[in-house]
Amino acid sequence: MLFLVELDHVNSGNMVTPESGQAFIENIILPTLARAEQLVAEKRILSGGPVVGRVALRLIVDADSAEHVDSLITSLPVWPMADTRVTPLMTFSERRHHAQDILERLAAAPA
Repeated sequence: MLFLVELDHVNSGNMVTPESGQAFIENIILPTLARAEQLVAEKRILSGGPVVGRVALRLIVDADSAEHVDSLITSLPVWPMADTRVTPLMTFSERRHHAQDILERLAAAPA
């Protein structure tokens, strides 16, 4: 199954001191990017990436279940401080077949 995963750091841009900014980059940003690159190599993240100018990610994830998506998301170091949204997706082909079924039921319905 495909899922759209959106993670947004809730305090993006609020670096109080140079030291806290450095710690955030070293302890959160770089490990998150390394983990995401690993998931891309494993073909669990199919597409996506960091959002320009923000501490945020947009990912297309291939997973067997919502539980697997949850496991993937929680493995990202930024997750505990991110607002996260997950949207299940279907293929265009699946939607086309569904629309064709609806069309056939409508055509067969009494007028």
